[in-house]
Amino acid sequence: MQKTTQTYSLPLRGITGRRVLGAGNIAPATLGFDQGNIAQQAGGSGPCIDAGDLLVLPGIVDIHGDAFERSVMPRPGVSFPYGPALLDVDRQLLAHGITTEFHGVTLSWEGGLRGEAYAVRMFEALSQLAPVLGASHKVHLRFEAYHLAGVETALQWMRDGRVSLLAINDHLPTMARRMNDERKLAQYAERAECDMEAFRSRLRTASRHAQDVPAAVSTLVTAAREAGLPVASHDDPDVATRQHYHRQGCAIAEFPLTVEVATLARQIGDETVFGAPNVLRGQSHTGAPNATEMIAAGLCTVLASDYYYPAPLQAAFKLVQLGVCSLPEAWHLVSRNPARAAGLRDRGALVPGMRADAVLIDDSLPGLPRVCGTIVNGELRHAAVALPLIDLADEGSLAA
Repeated sequence: MQKTTQTYSLPLRGITGRRVLGAGNIAPATLGFDQGNIAQQAGGSGPCIDAGDLLVLPGIVDIHGDAFERSVMPRPGVSFPYGPALLDVDRQLLAHGITTEFHGVTLSWEGGLRGEAYAVRMFEALSQLAPVLGASHKVHLRFEAYHLAGVETALQWMRDGRVSLLAINDHLPTMARRMNDERKLAQYAERAECDMEAFRSRLRTASRHAQDVPAAVSTLVTAAREAGLPVASHDDPDVATRQHYHRQGCAIAEFPLTVEVATLARQIGDETVFGAPNVLRGQSHTGAPNATEMIAAGLCTVLASDYYYPAPLQAAFKLVQLGVCSLPEAWHLVSRNPARAAGLRDRGALVPGMRADAVLIDDSLPGLPRVCGTIVNGELRHAAVALPLIDLADEGSLAA
């Protein structure tokens, strides 16, 4: 029996294992791969992985992650080129089972790390690195509602196909309330790469045309929907705000700030996104609802990494450990459901016709799930242990 050590890209004919999450529950199965998809019969060439007792689960789809900002700017005012930063991020994603990542790229009146120039660097780096990145990388454009000068830029990016999901953010009121907090103001200014008085000036300038914000946001949402993009509203503070965005076609409530908002969102059929770090920590870092309680109440459909890439994997297993839900149910929160919310109908489940995106997990240590291998589009892109390779012909075709 052949074995392989860490391999960047190894085409596979399939995978077999005793604990595979297919269309139903976890059971023995053999998955054939054909041109990057799961098939009834394997096509092409390449070995098959024998996963043994490792869990074989659909790859994680993360629809909101901005931890890349720490690779680009590891310290305030200290920035690095996007190329090497994104290569590092790509390795992090694969090591934590994330096969599809929506990078939360912010276009804001703040400038600096969340300004247009940094966003352009992200687009350019993703384009240049496409041949060597292991995960599937997409952009979740976080548009700050008061950035009226950026509306045409955002519209052009959507027309150019650079954006895969649009979210409407409105952090200005919160920032305005904190302008007398010198410590917080200093953090904002450092991220924006300006001094504190310049930041105050940018905020005042953005605030002057508040009456024009609703029309600008409506223009962006309409353009996104016409382009077939999913749209989210971020940090909805009350049910009126959620109703308003729902009527415009924003079908995702991202990090709703109250239980009432999450309840309404589910009642009207919207997706509700909470942070996986919230599950791990047992609370929100911003005072928002407890994500574990929201899941238990059926008010959360998606968990996102938010600011910590290891969180989706770990949160799913913690939910099982807490008895909140079964592993298949927990895994839907980080794979099937986010794929659905993002309009990606080709991934999120290990069934014929879907992309062959999978993660092999050693769960032998309670509370410490470890990714042993990550498969993207039918290729082994990350391996942390030696994985046995066999001839798929000996295993037969896809089994339920």
